[in-house]
Amino acid sequence: MWAVNPMNKFMFDGLRNTGKKWVVTAVGALLCCGMVAPLEAAESQICVAPVASQNVCAETVPLKAFSPGQMERMNMQTVAPQQQKKDFTKPGAPTVDVSAQRDERKKGMAARQRSLLIAELQQTENLFKNTSKKAPDRVTIARRLAETYVELENAAFRDKINAEVDRDKARNDQKLAAQKETLVNQAGAVMKAANRNAIRYYALIKDEYSSYSEIDQVLYYLAYEYEQVNDYEHAQKTYEELVAKAPKSKWIPSAYFALGELSFFQAQSNPAQWKVALGYYGKVLNYPPPENKLYGYSLYKMAYVFWNTGREDKAIESFKKAITYAMEYPQVSGSSQLLDGGRRDILAVYAVHRTAAGAYRFFRPLSGDGVGSAKKTLSMLNDLGQHYLDTGRYEEAIAMYRDLIARDKGGDLQCMYSVHIAEATIALQARRKDLIAASFESLLKQYREFNNASHPTEAKQECANRTAVLITETAMSWHIEAVGSSGRPGTSDPQAIALATQFYKRILDTWKPQEFATFKFNNVREEDWPTLHKIKYAAADLLYFQKQWDQCGPAFDEVVMDDPKGVDAPEAAFASLLCYQNMYERSHAQRSDRKGAGCFPGQKNTNKPSEKEKRKGSANAPKWQSVALTSNQIRMIRAFDRYLCYINPDSADKRTQEQWISIQYARARIYFEARHWEEAAAGFKEIAFRYPDNEAGIFAAQLYLESINVLASHGTPPRTACFGEMETDVGQLLALYCSNSSSKSSTATPDQCSGLTRVHIDLQRMRAQQTIELADKGGPDALSTYEKGAGMYLDIFHQYCQQGSVNSDYRCDELVYNAARAYQAGRLLAKAIATRMILLNTKGFEHSPLVKSAVYEIGGNFQAIAVYDQAANWYERYQHMDPHGKDAERALSDAVLLRLGLGDEEKALDDATHFRKTYGQSKPLQAASVVFAVSLHYAKKAEKGDKNSLFNWEQARANLTRGKGLFAKAPPDVQIQAHSILARAYTHLHWDPQAAQEYAIVRGSWKDPNALVQKINQAYPSETEEQRQRRIGKTLDAVGEALFQEAEKQKKARVDVLHFPEYRGPGTKDSVLKHINTKVKAWITKKIPAIEKVSSFYTKILNLKPEPPPRWVIAAGSRVGFMWGDLVDDFRRAPIPEAWKKDAEIRGIYYDALDTQSEPIKANKAKPALVTCLNYSLKFQYFDQMSRSCEEWLAKNYKAEYHVIDELRGSPTLANPGIEGILQPVGVEGKPAFMTTLFLPLTPEQWRSTWHVGSDSSYAWFFQLAFPRMNGARSHGL
Repeated sequence: MWAVNPMNKFMFDGLRNTGKKWVVTAVGALLCCGMVAPLEAAESQICVAPVASQNVCAETVPLKAFSPGQMERMNMQTVAPQQQKKDFTKPGAPTVDVSAQRDERKKGMAARQRSLLIAELQQTENLFKNTSKKAPDRVTIARRLAETYVELENAAFRDKINAEVDRDKARNDQKLAAQKETLVNQAGAVMKAANRNAIRYYALIKDEYSSYSEIDQVLYYLAYEYEQVNDYEHAQKTYEELVAKAPKSKWIPSAYFALGELSFFQAQSNPAQWKVALGYYGKVLNYPPPENKLYGYSLYKMAYVFWNTGREDKAIESFKKAITYAMEYPQVSGSSQLLDGGRRDILAVYAVHRTAAGAYRFFRPLSGDGVGSAKKTLSMLNDLGQHYLDTGRYEEAIAMYRDLIARDKGGDLQCMYSVHIAEATIALQARRKDLIAASFESLLKQYREFNNASHPTEAKQECANRTAVLITETAMSWHIEAVGSSGRPGTSDPQAIALATQFYKRILDTWKPQEFATFKFNNVREEDWPTLHKIKYAAADLLYFQKQWDQCGPAFDEVVMDDPKGVDAPEAAFASLLCYQNMYERSHAQRSDRKGAGCFPGQKNTNKPSEKEKRKGSANAPKWQSVALTSNQIRMIRAFDRYLCYINPDSADKRTQEQWISIQYARARIYFEARHWEEAAAGFKEIAFRYPDNEAGIFAAQLYLESINVLASHGTPPRTACFGEMETDVGQLLALYCSNSSSKSSTATPDQCSGLTRVHIDLQRMRAQQTIELADKGGPDALSTYEKGAGMYLDIFHQYCQQGSVNSDYRCDELVYNAARAYQAGRLLAKAIATRMILLNTKGFEHSPLVKSAVYEIGGNFQAIAVYDQAANWYERYQHMDPHGKDAERALSDAVLLRLGLGDEEKALDDATHFRKTYGQSKPLQAASVVFAVSLHYAKKAEKGDKNSLFNWEQARANLTRGKGLFAKAPPDVQIQAHSILARAYTHLHWDPQAAQEYAIVRGSWKDPNALVQKINQAYPSETEEQRQRRIGKTLDAVGEALFQEAEKQKKARVDVLHFPEYRGPGTKDSVLKHINTKVKAWITKKIPAIEKVSSFYTKILNLKPEPPPRWVIAAGSRVGFMWGDLVDDFRRAPIPEAWKKDAEIRGIYYDALDTQSEPIKANKAKPALVTCLNYSLKFQYFDQMSRSCEEWLAKNYKAEYHVIDELRGSPTLANPGIEGILQPVGVEGKPAFMTTLFLPLTPEQWRSTWHVGSDSSYAWFFQLAFPRMNGARSHGL
């Protein structure tokens, strides 16, 4: 999906802070990479030429069928020839059948038909019935019946076997198979009946003719017949009866052997019977051959007993004796069978317990080879090697076959020996593929030599077959191991892949297709047998698995060319297609082929040049300019065209249709990336309009719109016809994909539909933004144009964003937000507030960051229209909504100030407390400012002097004290002012030591003015120069106050304590002169230096840098002026003798003399300081009691020059000096007074000199009064 997020920004007038930009903008230019040329300036033409939609059938090989769907992986049913380890440590029943040697009745007995036997039995039964029990031939007839029944039993057995074979052959013919099954059952029933009758007649003879001459033979066969029907109990009793009654009988060895067989059988479930069986077999050996025909068989069975009881060496020796017996008595019946079985079975136990090293010496005497021949021995050793393989003794197998290679040089089994060695290596070194590979290379070498030598054709064929099967199956097993199969993931082992690839090549290089086709792979069904064509396919499949797309495509192409009409050709063709497709998908991870190039309608192109483009030097080329197709892209297009030419999916064939769409999409995408916009537009449009029910449809629709968008704006010339086509197609695509009335079932998700709808919205947003941009240009209609643009934004909102839940992709919150900003820019603040309320009250906008911004801006709107209580409420609401928002601390601090201004101290304090807790650590500067503002508020209230003055001073003190930790982190200006107010609070609360301490802190803070000014400026980087200068001025005001308080303290301690000495005497001349010459003189001596000393403290205020604070300059001037003025007043209160009082002339001369002598102090000391005090007050329009007293003194003492006119200015304290005062002292230019160059009636140096009595200001004038020297005074007798 595309996120259309153009970010063209423009400025609004009337915002709370000038210069603030839009937070969310409307859509930028309709087209990417610049604005579209006007329609009338472009040539109208066809948008997409018809030729662009025609596929080119470039494939010349006529495929029988092109297989759609996913790639068919190689059908490798073969598996590695793993040796199945067999357990020969506990063998089962012996393989040699001894029944013929145990039952001599069958000898010389011709097989007769069952019907003849039944007829004979009927006659004999009648004869026996009619024969008297005392007749001598009755026993003979009974024995004849028994043995005829045995013959019938054997005949029925033969019939049963034959019927079972026929039944199995007729398994596909149910009727015939049922008939044969009936014969099987009939024969089985005859067998059982015949056996019962044979036992009946043998038992009759045993019971009725115990003295019969051949009773031993009758007992033996009676027991034998019991044994045949598994009646082992009667069989064993009868054999034992034979041994007991006829110990000298020739049937005794057979009876012992039979008892051994019964015990052998019982030992399978009762191991204790092994010993019993061994004892009976041992008793058989007491009767020597050749008369004892079971001698060799007893040795053979004893070997099995030893083997089953874990005595393998004795078992091997017993087998060896049995073989030797059979070789010594070949004439004995069954010797050849015993010889073959013994030689066969001894190999099994030998393979488990002995090594190959001594095998040749051991088996050479037992093989039957004559002198100079070893053929039979080598055959036995070959079988032994196979036993080693079967039992998992692969090292011995390898050793055995290597020994055979050495002994059987030039033999016809040389190649097979190598095959077996390779098989053993595979089993032994399953994880060492390198060793297996080495054995294969050796095997292939052996095969080539064997094939070129003179050997039978059958041997060569067998060698080739086994070699090819082994290597092919192993290579394919490595293939499967690496890539996986049947839902089982592969290991992706690089060695397995490399070796499989290596031996695929060896196979392809070694055999021709016709020869390879003769090989049999018995591990799998014949239809799944590998062929060289399949191996070639498998090699290509490995390239595919390794994602070597540039190699697997040509490899599969070769498979197709190898057999265009073959079964695998369609899959190979499709695999080739996928290889080429993956070549481009590798560079489109995470479905990036669904993304556009940034030229979607309403989308600003933010794509950066790729590294490949940078290397080519085309990074600066326009993003819409076409580039030549690469060789890989050409091959991809050819493969895609081949598919699209042969496949025309039917609407009912969803699977093929899905593949067709995928390939068409990829083909269009390649053209899209090469900026061949026409071909891309044609391909995407076909998908978008033809397959709206496919997942790719909506993406194709978007890329189609982007393609024709570029054609419309950057074609040569621009194809203006695409504008109309785009407008039409967007509406059709919306109806096709997202309309409930659509006749097709669209699979477009709501997000995808919202993306398409967003394009439609953006087209309308573009018009709204253009309206706003027109208003930005100004003009008489700008305000109404802003209003119109706001209405357009709201119309879009009402159309798309008020139907159920709000889709965030439509950016509905931006629409409302921009509308509110437009109203605000048009100075329609009420509408701006109402619009922002829509943003707050619309469901779905709860988590939009613009909602928080709107809450803050509503507060600003209310503040702008002076509804301060509402402004404070909205600021508080914003801060609670987003405590860590970018304006959160500012909103809360503004709320504090507004609450204080409204007199709502409780809420102001709550907000201030909340601010300190929330931002005290993260925003120490702002937190300190809030605490300071609250403290200043209480300080101002306290300064009004009402009844709550002390309470307010206490509140100011308490707030400042609690916030001391915050002030420590605050900039110098805040720290200094906070200590200043705290000192003032302590003063009013009469905590003089604490006040003095705080003032001392303030004074001590301003030791390096330049450094502190720099720190203050650095603390407020976002403020204007004027704002920072104002902070410096407030700080200087606090420092001036501290210096003034220190000077006041000095004045009180040094000057105020020196009162003019009161005269208490008779008023005579001598008494007055004495008073003057003593007490007054002493007072003068102390008073004038004290005033000069104290004046130096006031002078520090004037020395403040960068500029002294006017307020405290006024106060200091007032204090210095009045100290000198009071001195003059005190001087004029000097006593006069009573005689002089009575003489008007003398009294006048005296007072004139006083005036004359005191006037220099009055005119040169007091007046300049008080004039400066008054002038500063007027210049900065700052009036307080200090300035008022200066004015009154001058009006009193210099009436001609100064007059008190109250109507021309306000009352004292009209302007407030606090750092957050309601009004600040300003100059006539309207700038802060502190930052204006001071205007003085005298230069600062001249003014400072008036504060001190220079060297010419001695006390002589006073002593001229005390010691008359004036001519006038002499004339009057003074």
